[in-house]
Amino acid sequence: MRSEGPVTGAISKRLELPVLFESVHEMAVIKPAGMATELTTDPKGNSLISRVRAAAPNDAIPKLPHRLDRVTRGIVVVALSEEGIRFHNEQLRQGAWEKIYMARLDVSRLGEPESMIGEHKVHLRTRDGRSEVVRSGGRRAITEVLAAALTRDREDEAHALLRLHTGRYHQIRATMAHLGVPLVGDWLYGAAPRQNEARFYLEHTALRFTPCGADERVGVHLREDPDRESIAPGLRAEIDRILAGWEVANGPKR
Repeated sequence: MRSEGPVTGAISKRLELPVLFESVHEMAVIKPAGMATELTTDPKGNSLISRVRAAAPNDAIPKLPHRLDRVTRGIVVVALSEEGIRFHNEQLRQGAWEKIYMARLDVSRLGEPESMIGEHKVHLRTRDGRSEVVRSGGRRAITEVLAAALTRDREDEAHALLRLHTGRYHQIRATMAHLGVPLVGDWLYGAAPRQNEARFYLEHTALRFTPCGADERVGVHLREDPDRESIAPGLRAEIDRILAGWEVANGPKR
C-alpha cells in the first residue's frame, strides 16, 4: 500500500504533477483544480489526459476510467494499457473502488456540523448539465459524511470528509445542496450568484483500489499536499484512521 507520493516511474519523471502510484497498466496522479481531466478538442494539450499522453512512452495507451470536474482537485486514475482500461471499467461497474473526498460546505443554516454525519441516500436524475434529486425515476446515490468540523477561517463554513458509495454525476454537489449545506461558491447547486472557482473546494483526497493484475489493493493519498486547504486536527486524524484501516484490512481483491 502507498499512502504518500510521488513515486519514480517512466511517466512521473516527465509529468510534473504528483504521482502516487504507477505501473505498466495504470497510474494515480493528482489533478489540480482548474485543469480539465479531458477536453473534446485540446490543441494546446492542457488537459490531464493530454499531458499524460505527452509524457507516456510510445507503448502506453492512456485512457480514463473516470473523471473529475475541472473545479475539483485530487486523485485521478489513468489506465495505461487496454488491459488496464478494461479492468478498471469493470472495477468501477462493480463499485470496487473506495473513494474519500473533502469538501468545504456552507453550514450557515445548520446547527452543528456533526449533525451531517451518517449515510445520505437520494435518487438523482441528470438534466441540462446538472443533477437533481427526484422521488422516482432517478439513480440511487449514497454519500456518507464521515466527519465534519468548522473551517479555521469561517464559523459558517465547514470541511466535511465524505465517502462515496456510488459514483453519480455531480453526486456530492447535488446531495449536499439537497441537505441544505451546499459547497461554498457552488454557482450550479448553491446560492452563489455567479461562478466563483476561487471559493469552491472539492478534493478527491484518498482512494483504495486494486491495480490491474495485482492480488492486493492499494491506498493512495498525499499526506503533505501543499495545495490542500488547512483542515482541523480531527479531520486529519480521521484521514489517518482510514488509511491505517486500509493497511490492516488490505487483502485479496474481490
